Amino acid sequence: MKRILNSLIFIGLSLSSFGQISQNEANVIVNNYIKNEKISDDYWLYAYNKSMTKSLEIKLVSNEIKSPDFETWTYFLDEIPFANWSHDCRYIFINKENGKLTVRKEKLPPSDMNEWSIITELPKIPKGKKFDFNTTMKSTLKSGLTPSNCYAVIISGGIDHTRNWERYWNDCSAIYSTLVNVYDYLDDHIYVLISDGTDPADDMQLNDFTFQSSPLDLDGDGDNDIQFSATSANITNVFNTISGILDSDDYLFIFSTDHGGQDSGDDVFLCLWGENMDDNDFATEVNKVNAGDISIVMEQCHSGGFISDLSDEGRVIATACTADENSWAMPPDYTYNEFVLHWTSAVAGQDPDGNPIDADSDNDGFVSMLEAFEYAEAEDTRTGETPQYNSTKDYLGANLTLLGYELCTTENVHNETINSDVTIENCNVDIDNVTIQNNANVVIDADNGVTIQKDFEVKVGSILEIK
Repeated sequence: MKRILNSLIFIGLSLSSFGQISQNEANVIVNNYIKNEKISDDYWLYAYNKSMTKSLEIKLVSNEIKSPDFETWTYFLDEIPFANWSHDCRYIFINKENGKLTVRKEKLPPSDMNEWSIITELPKIPKGKKFDFNTTMKSTLKSGLTPSNCYAVIISGGIDHTRNWERYWNDCSAIYSTLVNVYDYLDDHIYVLISDGTDPADDMQLNDFTFQSSPLDLDGDGDNDIQFSATSANITNVFNTISGILDSDDYLFIFSTDHGGQDSGDDVFLCLWGENMDDNDFATEVNKVNAGDISIVMEQCHSGGFISDLSDEGRVIATACTADENSWAMPPDYTYNEFVLHWTSAVAGQDPDGNPIDADSDNDGFVSMLEAFEYAEAEDTRTGETPQYNSTKDYLGANLTLLGYELCTTENVHNETINSDVTIENCNVDIDNVTIQNNANVVIDADNGVTIQKDFEVKVGSILEIK
């Protein structure tokens, strides 16, 4: 059973017969409510630092609620604190005159946690291991373009220092280190936007619930890698910059982590530092870039809602969850978020314990974006987190690595009679002894080209289109 700190709860205490309900009495009422609701023991309960007046506005991360029209003692209940936001939470109001509860279920925390004090006992989180890239075998994973044609954007907002958990920095560090150490990305080709950027103020909460400023060096080489705070203005500036650099010969990798929210359906947003960016606005920025191919990996809650906005020709997208779901930290040490931990292990060829990871399911010597996703999906066993994948052409993700699109497979269409409409997509298409008949409409969409060997016929009434 969860224990309340600071001797605030006195079980069996009767409510005051005279005057208003005291803070201690309100705590008893809240504790009994939580017991009756049978909320799991993993909840965190916060008390508002001041007595609430009538109809006071409480600002949330992306909206606001009003307290009831009477004076209250007010609480914030985080029901699943190891899920990234947004997720189930409650605001509990105790009427100071009669002790009656008013409960409002929400999905977002207060915008300023400094106004609230946690009154539940915090867990002791074990120390977790981090990736060690000194042991990486990168030669077996390299494929695609030269690193000089590869670029990346890494984004982690964190909301504020009380919600910017160290696991988000760890996610970004692991991704950055993989790009540099495994795939030989150039430092100045990676644009990093994390929390408050280069500000020396404390902006990150550690797993022991202390605070520090985010280290600017992500890969341990002594150089500062974080360049920008994670704001919408800086995202716009970064994509304006790279849109003037990248062309069809280049490859772009985009990674995001921390918190996200859902307005409705596929209308979702990414939490930044003190603000949010919705899926439409983020897609507008990405659409500025005319790279040959773009791969996007998103860890935040509700990230699946970005797919409908970002999906386009030449893009592969992987998300930790659907538009309706939360994403989760990896227990028991919460050093990384679960989906991206497995995804990074796949493309890095090892896990944080140094165990080799072989995600190369087709044994061609390379880890494609499809293989990385399939490995992470299989390893992610968290209930309520359903990884999502989208490739605008089915074969693209199977041929795309973190060094771009170079693994070119061939679709062999041999010794066939085609009697119905069909679209054949692949990097190369090889045709030999094929007849198209019965008014069939056949589309061949091959990036590199179509090879027709011999004995190929399109009968009257049928249509062949080669893109």
